Amino acid sequence: MHDNPAENRLAKVMRRQPVQQRGAATVTAIVDACAALLNEHDYDDITTARIVELAGVPIGSFYQYFPDKRSVVHALALRGMEDYLAQVEELFADDGPAPDWREAIGQVVAVYLRMLVEVPGFGRVRFSDLLDGHRLDASIDQYELMAERLRELFCGRYEVRGSAPVMLTFRMAAQTADALFKLAERVAPDERQHVLETANGMILKMLAGVFDPE
Repeated sequence: MHDNPAENRLAKVMRRQPVQQRGAATVTAIVDACAALLNEHDYDDITTARIVELAGVPIGSFYQYFPDKRSVVHALALRGMEDYLAQVEELFADDGPAPDWREAIGQVVAVYLRMLVEVPGFGRVRFSDLLDGHRLDASIDQYELMAERLRELFCGRYEVRGSAPVMLTFRMAAQTADALFKLAERVAPDERQHVLETANGMILKMLAGVFDPE
């Protein structure tokens, strides 16, 4: 069983982590409220007061676990990333992904696109590394978290036959895909498929340098 890097990162954005069920429920309510608000409002329009009102918790409970709203957004992004990776890990653990790494990338991307539709807040804060003018500490970079785990899963399943730098390539693919998926949400409906196909093509081209022989 590998260590969960998301838990280590989460500890750095919270004042403290809950140790009892009641505290865990409070934290979940706060993060859920933040997700709901982000679905309806811009980040700058969200305040700690609005979060606690929707969560139904005292402001003191908020500050017991989080220093500010920014830390809640980071926690939400990490939770979304952790949920995404858990589903990808299930894909690898059950019958396994497709035998060809290219098809497996398509399966992993499909999980991601489904979560954009189904998971509140995921599409607004996933992997975001720049909020209210402050860059996240590199140690809680969600892109790096995703790249680390996907590298482990894919390199454990498929042979590395190329010469491209493995970890760097996965990080490049993660950030490129995220940027284009965000663009796909903003373009006209009849243009969305073209953006998604372009994103898929770029991901495959990058990772071919890792998995295809030269």
